[in-house]
Amino acid sequence: MTDLVSCLYHGAVVHRRLAPVRHELRYRVYNFFVDVDELPILSRRLRLFSYNGFNLFSIADRKHGPGDGTSISEHVWRIARAARPAAPVQRIFIFCYPRVLGMVFNPITVYYCYDAASRLVLMIYEVNNTFGERHTYSLPLDGNLQQSCAKEFYVSPFNTVEGRYDFAVEPPGAEFRLGIGLRTGGSPCLKAWFSGTRMPLNDFNLLRSFLSLPVQPATILGGIHWEAAKLWLKGLRIKPRPKPPASPTTILSEPGSPE
Repeated sequence: MTDLVSCLYHGAVVHRRLAPVRHELRYRVYNFFVDVDELPILSRRLRLFSYNGFNLFSIADRKHGPGDGTSISEHVWRIARAARPAAPVQRIFIFCYPRVLGMVFNPITVYYCYDAASRLVLMIYEVNNTFGERHTYSLPLDGNLQQSCAKEFYVSPFNTVEGRYDFAVEPPGAEFRLGIGLRTGGSPCLKAWFSGTRMPLNDFNLLRSFLSLPVQPATILGGIHWEAAKLWLKGLRIKPRPKPPASPTTILSEPGSPE
């Protein structure tokens, strides 16, 4: 991506459950893709966006990382330094749903870490469940942009903490694509992906985003529970929720590979 700038992406999310029952959902969304070090600057430049404040759109430190008010920038730069990718990280972008009138739920927040040549060298995946828990996976990138790691965190109440995640990454540009799969017992269990189109980050497009989906947070969180009810009716039952991992962050020193 030669024009690496903070922007919006409008698109769609698809979740497809493959086993033990088949189920699919799809919904429209918009996301921020923002340089973490530019958040205070954007808050001053945009009338409809605030960083750590109330506005039509906002991003808050407490909704990310340790949740104790540590700044997003400080948090992810700490992980990037600990990860020690092949080339030093120079810029980090956060890909997430913004708060809308103070409300948000991000099932996953993704941090794209670039070197001095604007090449992706590290990915950080911050996963939230609906029980208020959060876990982060840090994975370096190899040449083919394929990543894999063991699942260590309870997310869907219909799945135990087992299996492996597979990530299919593409450098964001005019189009955005990110795919995540879960395998259990060596077989695909879940697949999810987002695809979208870039839009400039300005007040006009923020207003357009709001008017297109004024209740996006309620749609996302309500949809999660509605789809869970349908899965229960299809015969799935809730698995016991274990304690979260002792460490809130899993840092891999080498890219995992699909088995």
